[in-house]
Amino acid sequence: MMNISSTAMVLAAGLGKRLGDITNNTPKPLVKIGNTCCLDLSIEALKQAGFKRIIINTHYFAEQIESHIKRYSDLEILLSYEPILLETAGGVRNVLPEFGGKPFVVVNADMYWQDSNPSIIHRMVDAWKETDDFCLSVTSLKNAKGHSGMGDFVFENGLLRRPTEDDLPSSRYVYIGVQLVNPLVIEPLNIESFSLSGLYWKASEKKALRGVIFDGTWIDVGNVDGLTVARELVT
Repeated sequence: MMNISSTAMVLAAGLGKRLGDITNNTPKPLVKIGNTCCLDLSIEALKQAGFKRIIINTHYFAEQIESHIKRYSDLEILLSYEPILLETAGGVRNVLPEFGGKPFVVVNADMYWQDSNPSIIHRMVDAWKETDDFCLSVTSLKNAKGHSGMGDFVFENGLLRRPTEDDLPSSRYVYIGVQLVNPLVIEPLNIESFSLSGLYWKASEKKALRGVIFDGTWIDVGNVDGLTVARELVT
């Protein structure tokens, strides 16, 4: 792999409002899916990709996540508690020095997924160009189980752009929640609450938003319907 940071990040601070009563007493990353949960799936995928140091940002029921990760004695896991929720961009900016100025991997903790072999992370690293701001892992709209949208992106010469009305559903892709980030894009930002999504569109406009296709199992479990699909899959 290229020279990326040996530290990765898992985003686990969200409130999980779309899951309704399911997250009244449990943070979304720890909601059970069979004998696992989204946080464990993302941590295990990072382990399989070779990471031994992981940062997890927390906010909602942070103490439950702190207790849960004690089972990982073979990893160095750092918790970044956010008294005020910083969302995705703010959460990443808050811990930026931990990545040593190198491109770094960020993974969501609100999805059920089974990583591919070779790891999608390795494939993203292989595809990365020095001019990229982000490399996003995306899956085809038809493969995006539990997802109610019409697709986030379409491909154009290996790069991602916003869909137009002329783009057919068969050409549309959904961001799965695994990305490679250029620290130079994050460094100028203030530590405040805002999302990475706006930065994706800026990167797309300057031809700096790369995409890699994920063909494995992926389910959006940030909503009740998707969670039900995932639970039925593992029973």
